[in-house]
Amino acid sequence: MPPGPELYREAVEIESALRLGLTYPSHDVVVLTATGEVDTATAPRVAALLWPRLLTKLSTVVLDLSGVTFLGVAGLELITAALAYAPYRDVEFIVVGGSTAVERALRAGGLGSSSLVPHTV
Repeated sequence: MPPGPELYREAVEIESALRLGLTYPSHDVVVLTATGEVDTATAPRVAALLWPRLLTKLSTVVLDLSGVTFLGVAGLELITAALAYAPYRDVEFIVVGGSTAVERALRAGGLGSSSLVPHTV
């Protein structure tokens, strides 16, 4: 096992508008970090990494949007679907907020503060 608190880290670069990373701080927790823009063109790439993790035996899946500069409708739809589905799999799905623009998009999409974790966490 490598030293440090992270068990595994993987980075995936999708186009130049979005960079994605997976970090496993423990055996049953994953953090999917997005940096850049989550829009119609890039949301399917986020979904391709997010959905398989929601379908596993992980206890917690964190979507970290702290590096996202734009969150479009496709990203909001993905987050909404994941928030609705995760309880059926007994998975805690946590969204970490980001910039003011992203926070506004999340609120405009009906994703209140109860489903979001402030960026400082």
